[in-house]
Amino acid sequence: MIYDWYNIFNLAEFNDLGLVSRELSLELEGVGSKTLRITKGNYTSILYNDVFLPIEMIDKNPFEFDGHAVYVDENDDVFLGIAVPDEG
Repeated sequence: MIYDWYNIFNLAEFNDLGLVSRELSLELEGVGSKTLRITKGNYTSILYNDVFLPIEMIDKNPFEFDGHAVYVDENDDVFLGIAVPDEG
């Protein structure tokens, strides 16, 4: 599957805040204004469009589910992936 990737936040910076949850409103190019929630539990995760995307769950990076994905790079930047519609 092919994704458009959007840099959402830095994982280390979020962890340094000591928050359990945070809501972000973002302008995603080609998608528009969207709201997502970052939450910390057993895994730090993103909730986007009712899809729960845990970061580095079971050592899967990127973690993909239902046309969405989450990826963390070597700088701890977290990216949201949204599947590009198949053109044929």
